[in-house]
Amino acid sequence: MIILGINRILGWVQITTGHARYTCPTKEIDGELFFRFKKEWHKVDDYILDYTHELVYEGKNVISRIYRKEH
Repeated sequence: MIILGINRILGWVQITTGHARYTCPTKEIDGELFFRFKKEWHKVDDYILDYTHELVYEGKNVISRIYRKEH
């Protein structure tokens, strides 16, 4: 399972399992981002690639930027 993209504005991630693509809801728990897939919450940092983009608000602008893993 790999995360293809993150939309923080609408609160979802798009993932692929190798066979299909899914859009899964997200939530922050203790400052870390998680997504729900098959009734379980998974940590985004465990399934992210180095070049995955996230869609966010920066001020009043919507921008796409490289996701930075939380350490």
